[in-house]
Amino acid sequence: MADDNVKDDDVDANDVVVNKGNSVVKIILIVVLVIVLIVASIGATLFFAGVIGGEKKLQDVAVEQSEETEKPEKKGKIKKEPVYYAFDPAFVVNFNDGKSIRYLQLTLEIMTYNALVVDDVEKHMPVIRNNLIMMLSNLNYEVINTVAGKRKLQDEALTEIKSILLEKTGKEGVEEVYFTGFVMQ
Repeated sequence: MADDNVKDDDVDANDVVVNKGNSVVKIILIVVLVIVLIVASIGATLFFAGVIGGEKKLQDVAVEQSEETEKPEKKGKIKKEPVYYAFDPAFVVNFNDGKSIRYLQLTLEIMTYNALVVDDVEKHMPVIRNNLIMMLSNLNYEVINTVAGKRKLQDEALTEIKSILLEKTGKEGVEEVYFTGFVMQ
């Protein structure tokens, strides 16, 4: 029986050594697998973000988008997106209606299809605001109290803004003028 005990102890000791060796190999394989997965996920993230391998595609898309805004529409396939710009602060002017002094607060926005026009408007804002204030100060209360008068005022404001931009930049660029606030007192 003593021999059997010795054999059992020898077998157990070998099993422990083999199990420790297998455990070390398993741990090394798991660590390597985790590192490979981390590297693969970082690589995939960078690729889909366009940092790796996608630079040319992103540059081509940016060039195509800028060309689309500059090219005229072809057979209705290219739809241009409008760009809106709000004049801030609102215009506040007083004008005489013959009997008393009236006040007008006007909030104005423009619409264009070229984002570069907004830069031109901001650059020449002092001239635009000056001319619009002068125009608004000469209003007739009876005229602008009607819808037709307000539409006429929109057209006049659009014409004034276009003429300033044409004079200063060589291009008009503004498509529409919208009144987003109109208070008379």
